[in-house]
Amino acid sequence: FGEGWHNNHHAHPTSARHGLNWREVDINWMQIRFLQMLGLAKNIKVIDEHGVSSKIA
Repeated sequence: FGEGWHNNHHAHPTSARHGLNWREVDINWMQIRFLQMLGLAKNIKVIDEHGVSSKIA
């Protein structure tokens, strides 16, 4: 599906989730979460809320 929030990827390159705001729909993240629920994806890295706010400020 491509990378809709490419700027977020550069701000947090190790995070699997790139839609960091509630209005940033991240289809790839939804797919990763689905694969995690099925047990097909493990050790998924995401940033915490503090990491998001520190990059925005």
